[in-house]
Amino acid sequence: MFRTLLAPRLVAALVFLLLLGVPQSGAAQMPLVHLSPAVAVVPVGETACVDLQVQDAQDLFGFSTDIVFDPSRLAVVDADASSAGIQIAVGPFLQPATPGNWYVINSVDNARGLIRFAVTLFPPETGHSGSGTLATICFRGLNRGHSAITLSESGTLLVDSRVSTIPFTMKSGGAFVGYVFRFRIPLVARGR
Repeated sequence: MFRTLLAPRLVAALVFLLLLGVPQSGAAQMPLVHLSPAVAVVPVGETACVDLQVQDAQDLFGFSTDIVFDPSRLAVVDADASSAGIQIAVGPFLQPATPGNWYVINSVDNARGLIRFAVTLFPPETGHSGSGTLATICFRGLNRGHSAITLSESGTLLVDSRVSTIPFTMKSGGAFVGYVFRFRIPLVARGR
């Protein structure tokens, strides 16, 4: 009798536990904030750009982050020469439907290796869902070596249109600064 009562309960418990591990269709994924490419190659004296992207966002209304890099290896190239200071390029993902219906903090300190970037929309704008580019950062290679490009855990925040924080995951990146060697391979054509 004990076996016949225990077996169905045990099977039911195992099925329940297995279902917990299976992704449910329609379940919302946690947004991912990351750099693309994750590792940039920047020739000394030249530039390479990295996109700050969000994936699987739901009702994203505002975003802020601090990004740290090695100022002895990299310098941010100004994306807006008409404004004072150095800025990165604001991406299209959080652009408002009504021009000017947002607030942007966008400053770079190349001496400290620090980027401060924030965007928030104003009502009656609605939150944005999906994936896209929040900003583009163009770096100039200064000296050979590696630099981490780190998204600050304590300085990164996502909020929805109710001004509630959105849980998220993030991945920082890096850059290799060096020389690029270009080879020419002669093309040999054979006649028939």
